[in-house]
Amino acid sequence: MLLSRYKYGTKAIVYISLLLLLVFTSRDGQAAASATPPHILFIVADDLGWNDVGWHGSEIRTPHLDELAKSGVILDHSYVQPICSPTRSSIMSGKFVSHTGIQSLISATKPCGLPTNITTIAQQLKGLGYDTHAIGKWHQGYCKEEYTPSKRGFDTFYGYYTGAEEYFTHLRSDTVDSKRWTALDFHYDHGDEYTNVMNMNGTYSAHVFANQAINIINQQDVSKPLYLYMPFQSVHGPLQVPPEYPDKYPNIKDKNRKTFAGMVSALDEAVGNVTDAWKKRGLFNNSVIIFTTDNGGLVHAGGNNYPLRGQKFTLWEGGTRGVAFVSGPLLNKTGYVYPGLWHVVDWYPTLVELAGGNSSDLDVDGFPMWSHLSNNITSLRVNFPYLIHNESDTFAIRVNEWKLMIGVKNDTWHPVPPESQLGQVELATSDNFEDGELLPEKKKKQPVTYLFNLAEDPTEHNDLSQSNPEQLATMMKELENMKHPYAPDICSKVAKSEKSNPKNFGNAYSHGWC
Repeated sequence: MLLSRYKYGTKAIVYISLLLLLVFTSRDGQAAASATPPHILFIVADDLGWNDVGWHGSEIRTPHLDELAKSGVILDHSYVQPICSPTRSSIMSGKFVSHTGIQSLISATKPCGLPTNITTIAQQLKGLGYDTHAIGKWHQGYCKEEYTPSKRGFDTFYGYYTGAEEYFTHLRSDTVDSKRWTALDFHYDHGDEYTNVMNMNGTYSAHVFANQAINIINQQDVSKPLYLYMPFQSVHGPLQVPPEYPDKYPNIKDKNRKTFAGMVSALDEAVGNVTDAWKKRGLFNNSVIIFTTDNGGLVHAGGNNYPLRGQKFTLWEGGTRGVAFVSGPLLNKTGYVYPGLWHVVDWYPTLVELAGGNSSDLDVDGFPMWSHLSNNITSLRVNFPYLIHNESDTFAIRVNEWKLMIGVKNDTWHPVPPESQLGQVELATSDNFEDGELLPEKKKKQPVTYLFNLAEDPTEHNDLSQSNPEQLATMMKELENMKHPYAPDICSKVAKSEKSNPKNFGNAYSHGWC
């Protein structure tokens, strides 16, 4: 079964031998061989860009995240999808989106979701004896009960089902066939019990979610392993935050960037509060803390990915090369930047093995690589698809240092704005952020095909598709291999449904309409 995961590369056999050797020689058996599997805290930031964190030199201060990153292993070659739902589907499934069918956003009004025949990471860990809780943004479908978190392996869920909403009121708006509504999307799900959370109006979501996490941590039986999945709302639009946070940045003149910086600070503070509780409860000493963004930052919403090219919604590095780290005392080597390739699908089998499971039995695209992260050993990953999307003839793949893109929308480099040139962009309503409407328009006709050597040109300045035809031909063959098997895009062709109207469910977004 392990061999099947190397179907996209030719150097795999060497790495299989290395992996087998490491199983017997590496010292990182502390976690896998532990009588008590480690507690796992998996934090996902939303729309956090490459240039939005302190350890990358941003003007935005992230002291709590910086401490975790620098005391752990920074993953500077960690790849995600360019938008929300697809990345989350890969976290949940350990599969590339061309194998889940979640290549597009799961709209709040479309009857689709992560296929129920996929076993989620929460279900796997639940089967290995874990308590499992999810707090924050779901965005994996909710139109039927089987899509909701408490039916996908989580003991409890506290958060919102859809892709975006207001930070203080926890309301969102949608329109179907000229009918518009605004309703609550905030829920507490526990088993078969579904409760709308009505008493948090006026409380900022980063604070609400952190407090819920602290409650779960403080009630946890420390002798039983905990999987706490925390996909924060922050720092996705709309741009909203208590004023004391952007006030910390008097030198940032751009209105959106300043508000966004405050949102990042609120996120950083929330992570600090959660990890403090994690340590006080005695979970830290046998734990792994993972942090990743779900995609790159959105420039017109204050995010920044410079010097990488592109942003959220694009397949350029700025949209797909995500900020990430792993931290905790179970790492043998710490305080370094891991040089190898990592994809978000790799977390699934890595966590299963850490939890004492057998990753060779899994139907996933990821590799179990705790040994590699813990000991700074060469990554097993040599390739991956950024996106295979037959419906739009859009393709992007990575093989070693080479990147091929076909049919992608062009984008450029976006330095941090020195003045308030973006400050007039209105980003006040939650439903502005789920359909990619803010993506910059194509200025002029661009080549259909791009080829980059990312080892020499990580910022994608030099297209080699014309000057290196031999490498282009090689990459085209690799692309053909990666196109199969293919799961058709589930959500892109599905029409919005009036049945989703929350007025049918007590004026709250709810399952039961598909």
